[in-house]
Amino acid sequence: MQTFRYWGISVLFLGIIHSQNDESLFVNEVYFLGNKAISERQLKKNINLKSTFLFTKTKFDRRILKLDAITIKNRYKTEGFLNATVRDSFLIQNNTVDIYFIVNEGQRIYINNIDIEGNKHISRRKIQKSLALKNNIPFNPVSLNTNLAAVEKKYHHIGKLFPKIDVETDLRDSADIKIVITEGPDVFINKTYIEGLDSSKHYIVNRELHFDKGDKYDIEDVLLSQRRLLETSQFSSANIYPVKYINSDTLVNMVIELRNFPKREISSEGGFVPIEFGGLNLSGPGAFLQWKNRSLFGSTTRLSAKTSLDIPTEEGLRYPRLKINSNLENQWLMNLHFPTKVQSLYELYKKYGSYDNPFIQRYGFNWSSINQITETSFIEFGMHWEKFSQQEGSVSNVEQRMISLKTKLDFSNHPLTPTNGVIFTGDIYSVGGLLGGTREYQKIDTGMKTYIPLTSKIVFAARVQYGIIFNWKEEYDIYEEVLFEKFYLGGAKSLRGWNALQFPEERNKDIHLNGNEIRFLTSYELRFPILDPLGAEIFIDGGQLWDSNSTISLNELSWDAGVGITYMSPLGPIRFDYAFQLDNPKIRVKQWGVLYAF
Repeated sequence: MQTFRYWGISVLFLGIIHSQNDESLFVNEVYFLGNKAISERQLKKNINLKSTFLFTKTKFDRRILKLDAITIKNRYKTEGFLNATVRDSFLIQNNTVDIYFIVNEGQRIYINNIDIEGNKHISRRKIQKSLALKNNIPFNPVSLNTNLAAVEKKYHHIGKLFPKIDVETDLRDSADIKIVITEGPDVFINKTYIEGLDSSKHYIVNRELHFDKGDKYDIEDVLLSQRRLLETSQFSSANIYPVKYINSDTLVNMVIELRNFPKREISSEGGFVPIEFGGLNLSGPGAFLQWKNRSLFGSTTRLSAKTSLDIPTEEGLRYPRLKINSNLENQWLMNLHFPTKVQSLYELYKKYGSYDNPFIQRYGFNWSSINQITETSFIEFGMHWEKFSQQEGSVSNVEQRMISLKTKLDFSNHPLTPTNGVIFTGDIYSVGGLLGGTREYQKIDTGMKTYIPLTSKIVFAARVQYGIIFNWKEEYDIYEEVLFEKFYLGGAKSLRGWNALQFPEERNKDIHLNGNEIRFLTSYELRFPILDPLGAEIFIDGGQLWDSNSTISLNELSWDAGVGITYMSPLGPIRFDYAFQLDNPKIRVKQWGVLYAF
């Protein structure tokens, strides 16, 4: 009886699977009929039911078919075809479905006249630009309604918290648009209420706020206060919003909703991480284990200890690097907002290509202050003391003391996969001097990266980097095999036609002899998708190293070119680049890298 029961359940299970397979229909091809203004390729990007491609199949669903027809109709509305209609139909053959969308585009409506009334504090030009309205362009009602929020935000910047914006449209053969604005009175802040935090800790919040009772409301002050609260690392979320004061059109109360992080936490994580190698900025897979105390002795001072293991992807550096550090951080020093970080560190690694030689030990003490301009832009001032030791050769101990000033101004649209904008960087280092140490010199490293979308998917990216070292002495070269503070070229983030640090010549040892005091590097790249999540890139890199200003000549740049495949992982892009040197095409190099080269 027990055996029969098991057989019965098995037959029922197989029957369910078989019946589901019989009812499963997959999309074979999608056709569009009647479309003229918008191409079939563009329309296919807007739908969920996709044609069969290689091993990719989309299961047919009638509800999704109806939604796709509505999506196509809305797409036509955004192009000015306000009366467009879309009918859907399908044909089933051998468990596959051919889908047909029959489009009647109708007449395209263009903007004839734009009239804006009631604006006193914001110019007509700024309002029209925020609404993306121009004469003689297709009328897009979807974009107009969406952009109204941008105009309201402009009024929020000048204390007009309750503006009223009415849109009147006269649609015939063309569109006449009338925008009527009632700006309303200036709004001032009355009281501030803090929720989610014990009253004895309210001082932590109040000192981060950029608004006070009696101030005119400004959304920029609110956003800055919110960012400052999150930078304390005490709160997992901070939401600030105004509530209209009863019986007043000119007063609001500010409500701050907070959610606390756990006071103590142990966390671990893996992914792609930045890796410091002397003066080089590399990246690679890594993992860490971290302990945090976010409120040391009940204050906002944070104490953390972190152990990490990283593996650079560059040729000759692919050996695990162990790093242990402890950090003491606070956003305030005495009664001044002065973000401060004190760090002690210990690192164990091997120098370039020296897998059989003893480890190098790096230990030190760093102090830094970071002024966060935006989430991705900052100015950092720091002081560093580090010591390096190894058990081989004449360089047994190297001590480095320096002052640094690092800046990054990021105007791009994404920190990992930018498609638009520009990034400026500038780093200044002063080594030795009054601080002492093994060497004494100054170093400047500057750069600019720009990203230009050529189409909705193709991006042109370019970079220029220039660096120079002053007061370098020949006797300092002996320490380079440990520190790598001079400028080097070659690798997955540099001249990709050469292996890491191997420009201008290949060296099995004494790789530090390739470094020099002046570096120029430029790259140009086209990035485009192939089949999600795969993408591709075509690039060209040029660069050169010199030992003095008198020898600089841009005609001496060495160039490489190549192609690459990019896999967009959840943690960022993984790259495989194949490059060759233009002066010697027989030399070809394969590079593995994580994140984009720039």
